[in-house]
Amino acid sequence: MSNLIQQKQVSGLVSDLAAKAADSAVVKKSNNLSDVNAGSARTNLSVYSRSEVDAMVAGAENAHSVATITARGALTGLKVADRVFVSNDGDSKWALYMVTAITNGNGSTSTFEKIADEDLFTNAISASAVKAAYEGNGNTNAFTDAEKSKVAHISVSQAVDLDAVESDLATTTTTASSALSTANSATTAASAAQSTANTATTKANTAQSTADGAVIDAAAAQSTANSASTAASAAQTTADSAASVAATAQSTANGKEDAFTQATETFTNLSGGANAAVAVTLAHPVAGGFAPQVFFNGLQVRSITYNAGSPEVEFTVPYETEATDHIAVTYNWR
Repeated sequence: MSNLIQQKQVSGLVSDLAAKAADSAVVKKSNNLSDVNAGSARTNLSVYSRSEVDAMVAGAENAHSVATITARGALTGLKVADRVFVSNDGDSKWALYMVTAITNGNGSTSTFEKIADEDLFTNAISASAVKAAYEGNGNTNAFTDAEKSKVAHISVSQAVDLDAVESDLATTTTTASSALSTANSATTAASAAQSTANTATTKANTAQSTADGAVIDAAAAQSTANSASTAASAAQTTADSAASVAATAQSTANGKEDAFTQATETFTNLSGGANAAVAVTLAHPVAGGFAPQVFFNGLQVRSITYNAGSPEVEFTVPYETEATDHIAVTYNWR
């Protein structure tokens, strides 16, 4: 960059920086924070002022000082608005609590609200807190060390017309952009041609691979067909044998078949204690070889007692059986 352009870019920069340094919105180190609105800063940082904390402490009807949170719980005779100073809040630092609710005046049953602690006062006026509060104002930005280093590289020895520089830069930028656009178009066309060539090569390779695979698949298909013919012959023999066995089994089953009827009966108006057996009498005796199923209000009962050939069935549930309960029994009889 020529000296002329450098000079134009920083014209008036010294005077602007001087004006900023005199701006009333800038926090000056020499003022030792006197130019900061303390009330607004505390509001932004969500902290109490020293006078507010003193007022809260002075306004307490009763103040207590203990070593730990455990010792706070052992206090008695507490009242709402009492203050309790804890030397070690669990992090080796002090904290101040206010009683907001009580049950019997004991610390173990009271509700506390932390109103101040050591970290609050340590961090309230830290450099980072002041920086964050200042930069939180509208139209206020940080001037960083990196930006200061960049400005230090600028050397100005005479007045510079930045408007003229801006016009020259705009013309140069337009020309450069046009050239870049032309280069990009050429690059895009070349990339498209390369992509087309790559696609053609890929398709050729795929066609060759497909042809090779077809030859291999044809040989495999012939081998599979031969194996399938042999397997089909063996399967036919197995099927014929299975059919003969099935016919024999069907004949045996037909000779032993016994007719059973399945029925479901429902019962209400029953009563019984929890874990006590409740008996129902079915319309038919339970057939041997078939276990009845009992459902209590739709839930299957696991504990049942019955005898094959008897219509009596007992069930046990872990709760009382009442007249409104719905009992269903599904069973087989002949």
